[in-house]
Amino acid sequence: MKALRRAVALIAVSFTLGGVVEPLTAPTTTAEAKATKVWIAPHHGKKYHYTKYCRGLNHAGKLKHVTLKWAKHAHYKLCGWEK
Repeated sequence: MKALRRAVALIAVSFTLGGVVEPLTAPTTTAEAKATKVWIAPHHGKKYHYTKYCRGLNHAGKLKHVTLKWAKHAHYKLCGWEK
């Protein structure tokens, strides 16, 4: 929905200014850049997950939501299922 609003606004600005303004391009983002928070299972290994429903978290009891920066600083690595 947000992307649709942005596209409509961009088109409206382009037509209003008569094509003087160059269209804005959104920077490409990776999954890592999008997720500022990740999921970890503190009592089950040293892997982090972008989604709470990752297959790698099936047998984890307690989950914790932490920042990606914190997880990397604590030596957590990306789950093999999400590579």
